[in-house]
Amino acid sequence: MSETMNIALAEVLAGNRVETENILRALEMIRGSIGFDGGAVYQIELSGRFYLAEKQQSAEAAADRCGAPPKFKTESAAWLAQQAVVSVGRSGHNARRETELLDLFGADALVAAPVTDENGEPHELVVFFDRNAEKLPPETAVRLPLLLMTRYLSSRVYQSKLWRARRSLESVLDNTGIDIYVNDFNTHDILYVNESMAAPYGGKEQFLGKKCWQILFPGQNGPCDFCPQEKIADEDGNPTRVYTWDYQRPFDGAWFRVFSAAFQWEDGRMAHVVSSADITDNKQKEALIQYMANYDALTDLPNRRMLLSEGEARISQAQPPEKLYLMFFDIDGFKAINDAYGHDAGDAFLVQLSRFFTEIPLLQEAIYRNGGDEFVALIAGEAITKENIRNLSNFIHLRFNKPWVLTEGQAFCNTSIGVACYPEDGESVEELLHIADLAMYQAKKSGPGHVCFGSELKTK
Repeated sequence: MSETMNIALAEVLAGNRVETENILRALEMIRGSIGFDGGAVYQIELSGRFYLAEKQQSAEAAADRCGAPPKFKTESAAWLAQQAVVSVGRSGHNARRETELLDLFGADALVAAPVTDENGEPHELVVFFDRNAEKLPPETAVRLPLLLMTRYLSSRVYQSKLWRARRSLESVLDNTGIDIYVNDFNTHDILYVNESMAAPYGGKEQFLGKKCWQILFPGQNGPCDFCPQEKIADEDGNPTRVYTWDYQRPFDGAWFRVFSAAFQWEDGRMAHVVSSADITDNKQKEALIQYMANYDALTDLPNRRMLLSEGEARISQAQPPEKLYLMFFDIDGFKAINDAYGHDAGDAFLVQLSRFFTEIPLLQEAIYRNGGDEFVALIAGEAITKENIRNLSNFIHLRFNKPWVLTEGQAFCNTSIGVACYPEDGESVEELLHIADLAMYQAKKSGPGHVCFGSELKTK
């Protein structure tokens, strides 16, 4: 190949961007300069199979069954990767692997050069072939052109490896079970989103080119008030730490554990990566555990644990002259229901009684099951007076004058009520419970259907 031709070839193969048109031009230039019938570029897969990527050959060669097969697999692949240039012809003393190559291309002469990566692994193969063994060119005539060609194709090898690495990373990110998106730290423009994050919103194309809040919170005109950016970067804009928080998605109620961090994006700008794991099941289990811990399984009323917790909270928030009344209900004759109809009937009565309590306006959100056949109510407010509590007690006693209809029959019973008042009778829920319990026993001594206040207990 002449020096002028080498310069022209170098101009065609200049630059780092590999174009198919340039490869075909180079194949034609080299093929013509050495007088061969054709040239081809193959790409090599991990399986060791060679797939035809580009080819250039004369019509005569194709008609004469001399040409580049669309794909092939050879035991000589490892040997080819170790060669700088392979030059073989029928007239020489060829080893089996060289003869195999000639037979694959139906050629009498063949020149080839592998394209390897930085680790010496073959990725592509450049081949020139001819039907006439006498045309085998000297190695010095093809070494420089093939060197230019393989260096040019090395860029494609690098780009291909980079693309595969990117696709592998994206595949990992898409299948981690974690939602991920990245936005510009300052403009909030979305730079990346993985599949699982994008799916509920219509796919990745819905995210790119938009602000994060435009997708996550349609109709919003600026950054979210709860955006944690100030917690993940210092005053100079340098990343600090990963910030963790929980978030509930508004349109379906799903819960996510969110991890936010600042980092440097590929172009040098500061970016904000947000990753989140679906913890809806965990939240539901936590809610169930909390419910089981704080609510009575039979009546669905809050239990004694909730009574103590909410009672102390109400006491701490009470402002004079506000009072807090604690009413303690004990059922007179409940044992007789169990004895007469069985424990299932007793449970049904307690459920019916709890519904009666919760339908009373003053007791809504205020009634608790203390345990067994005991119920407690916490009633607070500036307008609540002792007379209100006495009237409420009378109303409840009127209901107990009527029978409770059960599946097994009618049940008659009553309730004794003890009342304690904060702050006169105690400054804690436990103290109020103690006084109300004593007052309830005093009411029970007076006969069914009575109420006793802590202040009356003290006088007695």
